[in-house]
Parts: sequence; structure tokens; C-alpha cells
Amino acid sequence: MNQNLYFQTNNFDSSDELANYVHTELSKLGISASKPIDSDYMFSIELNLDGVTVDIFMGKNDEDTEIPLWQIWPEQRVSFLKKIFGNANKTAELEVKNKIEKIVRNINGVSSIEWGI
Repeated sequence: MNQNLYFQTNNFDSSDELANYVHTELSKLGISASKPIDSDYMFSIELNLDGVTVDIFMGKNDEDTEIPLWQIWPEQRVSFLKKIFGNANKTAELEVKNKIEKIVRNINGVSSIEWGI
């Protein structure tokens, strides 16, 4: 099961703004990523690390908080059989997870940063 990175910030007015910010920051880190895709309730960005596709999903959480709560998580595309038998190499996903946390920690005024289910 994937973990979500939760954080609070007033810096974004919409999930679209968050997605575009993350896309820009990934580019600054030298990672080639697709433009953000709107899925109505979440945005996603696809990236390829050494031939491995990783999707990043993100958006505003529905929880009613004084400071908006956001969530973001990477999900590596792994074949069904590898998921069942646990033979998937998740190195690319872990690398993206670390980069996402770095990006989030660099947001001015961000608080309550934690990984959770």
C-alpha cells in the first residue's frame, strides 16, 4: 500500500497550482516529467526514471482544516505478477518519494509534513 505525504500550506489555491508547482520543481531537479493531468479530483504527473514509469498523484485533501491539507504520493507502475509475488524493484519509486519530500519541505510556510496511509 502506498503512503501519502500530507502537508499543510496556504500557498496554493487549487490542486492545479500544486501540480504545476511540483512539475516546475521536478524540472529544476533535472527530472523530465509530463505536464500535469487533471483527473477531476486529483492531478497526476508521469515521469520516467531510467526506463521505469512512476506516476505522482496529488491534490487537496477533503478534510476541513483551517490551513488547507494537501496530499501527494508516487506510484511506480509494476506488473500485476510482480505485485502478487513481491518481486518488484521499488528503487525508482523510493527515489521519487525522496524528491517529493524535498520539494514539499522547500515550500515557504509549509507545516505538518508527514507520511501516512
